[in-house]
Amino acid sequence: MKKVLVGLLVVIIIAVAGVYVALNTGKKVDVTWNEADYDSAMQKSGVQIADIREVNLITLAKNDYTATGEVPVDASFTNSEMSAIIDKANTEGGPISDFKVAFIGDQKGEMSFKLTENFIDFIKEQNMILLPSDKMASGFWYASVASTSSISDTVVNFITNVAANKPVYASGTLARTTDKSVSIHIESLKVGQIAMSAEVVARVEEEVLQFVNTVLASTEGFEIQELRVEDGALYYKGTLPAEIQGRKIGE
Repeated sequence: MKKVLVGLLVVIIIAVAGVYVALNTGKKVDVTWNEADYDSAMQKSGVQIADIREVNLITLAKNDYTATGEVPVDASFTNSEMSAIIDKANTEGGPISDFKVAFIGDQKGEMSFKLTENFIDFIKEQNMILLPSDKMASGFWYASVASTSSISDTVVNFITNVAANKPVYASGTLARTTDKSVSIHIESLKVGQIAMSAEVVARVEEEVLQFVNTVLASTEGFEIQELRVEDGALYYKGTLPAEIQGRKIGE
């Protein structure tokens, strides 16, 4: 009996360790950036921003920013340049960190990042989720969503109990649909090494598309004339806001 218990304990330890490793390790996009990449990207964009951290994703989601004027843009932004802008805007106080993006070509791209505790705080602050203690005790497959939420139970569950501070990888396509909107299709979504279900992917795709197009439609200065995902770069022709003023998280 003792040998059986020891064997069972070993199996349990291996299983728990396997889940931990699977969640905490995963594919990371092979892109690096430095300050020169950031400076180059901002120069190409022509947008004036006092502090890029004022334009983090939470600030955009809360519409806590103003955009004025417009500047013409006709430029290709490299993997390193786009990674630099997004990572620098969000890594201190934003909802994501360690952001990397690679444009593969044929409208396809891939990205990797980590969701931070700030994202969890944000969705709780917006009354998006309710997590009763009895369901929390049931593990990370359950969540209760407030009636005002637009996020599914499954997505909320993974974000709050699995994805926080874990590596996330996604790949898919991006294309222009109108002067003020784009189409996004997520082909793959993983938290660590665990692939998300079709239901989760579809819901995340819907939420991301709504967020991006809401920002594009409501922000002065955006006009997309051409948008192409090329091998190693994102080509953009049109206009961007001349100046954006936002708020750093925590201020």
